[in-house]
Amino acid sequence: MRWQGECVTERAPAELERVSRQYRPALLAYFRRRVSSHAEAEDMTQEVFIRLARKGEDNLEVSEPFIFRIAANILRDHARRQRVRHAYRSRVLQDTSLGIDPLDPHRSLVARETLGALWSGIQALPEPTRQIFVLYRVEGIDKQTIADSFALHVRTVEKHITRAMVALARRIEKRP
Repeated sequence: MRWQGECVTERAPAELERVSRQYRPALLAYFRRRVSSHAEAEDMTQEVFIRLARKGEDNLEVSEPFIFRIAANILRDHARRQRVRHAYRSRVLQDTSLGIDPLDPHRSLVARETLGALWSGIQALPEPTRQIFVLYRVEGIDKQTIADSFALHVRTVEKHITRAMVALARRIEKRP
């Protein structure tokens, strides 16, 4: 029987075991000198033998240069993945458009709680103050248009907005 893709034959495991015994210590040392963690070095060493097994050949008579070529390719793949991860992390950390640090769950929780407190504070405002505040701060409608639609002076609209801001600020300050 022989190794066929994902099927291991009776002969292939014995040959892989022999190659593993022969080259594993040297491969592990090779990877340990090049990566920061012992676990990564172990994983990469194992990956060499996985790639050998996937070759699907009857005879696993391999040379040292061939084994270390596979090891070098694994290191290149690893470095490429690390660069992609680093670039992604850098982009995420630099993205301030969200207003929160997406990698900090505590800050995210605090932001959600603050939004909840603001929302309940808005709901607790007296009706005309709430309507004027929402139109101005949420909808972005100018004070003059709001004043015209409520038949109020602009100064009265400003007072409603100020009252709402003070009430919401107090509500946020009272939070634990």
